[in-house]
Amino acid sequence: MQQSRKNKVLLLLLPFSLYGIHAQNRLKGKVESSFSDVTGVHVINKTQESATITDAYGYFDIPAQEGDTLLFSAVQLRKEEIIVTAGILQTPSFVIHLTEQVTELDEVVLKNLTGNLDTDLRRIRTDSVTAIHMGLPNATKRLPTQTERRLNEATTGGGFIPLNPIINAISGRTRMLKDRLQKERETAKLEKIRVSFNKDFFISLGIPEEKIYDFLYFCSVQAGYNQILGADNNMLLQQFLQKQAEAYIKLNTSPLISKD
Repeated sequence: MQQSRKNKVLLLLLPFSLYGIHAQNRLKGKVESSFSDVTGVHVINKTQESATITDAYGYFDIPAQEGDTLLFSAVQLRKEEIIVTAGILQTPSFVIHLTEQVTELDEVVLKNLTGNLDTDLRRIRTDSVTAIHMGLPNATKRLPTQTERRLNEATTGGGFIPLNPIINAISGRTRMLKDRLQKERETAKLEKIRVSFNKDFFISLGIPEEKIYDFLYFCSVQAGYNQILGADNNMLLQQFLQKQAEAYIKLNTSPLISKD
């Protein structure tokens, strides 16, 4: 009878033991620095070949086990490697402090200078100095926007029952952030169109420069707008804008371009 009771107790404790083991498979922590921004610091588990980046406040969450090697790297900070220990995994809030990186550039010899500062500056090429050329980890990974980081923070959380997503859903913060993110993405689409066609193109359609954004917002609510953008075809987009310009001008009772 006593042995049977022990077995029952072990069975009851087993799920909690498994949960504890599973929880240790992820390391949640924070990167801090006295002088530099800690947004977008690369956190790389070299042992498991996985990586992530810190959020706007320096927090990160990455798979990790005892004995793994973690690398912390950013352009403005010195690289730091640590070995994950049992103590680190058991720390509720692991914090690592990184020091500022002062990079000394190699000597550059400029040739064929004209003596004219404006001319010489335009001839100096600096476009080759990129994160990809410097071999930085996750160089091709797009950094999330501030709203994306805040939405992720509002909808995620630790613990057996994550309270953060529940609280933000009840308060309406999650919905507000989702709406803001949607507006930012729509605005980014309009900006992409504006950059693709110079102001002279819009003026040739009868749209004055100060009305370009108003016209683009008008286009964004017309049928076929998303399909045209999804096709990624500038010729189709140009035809669409030309057609919508006629409709936009007709809807405006006052003349868009004054005639002297």
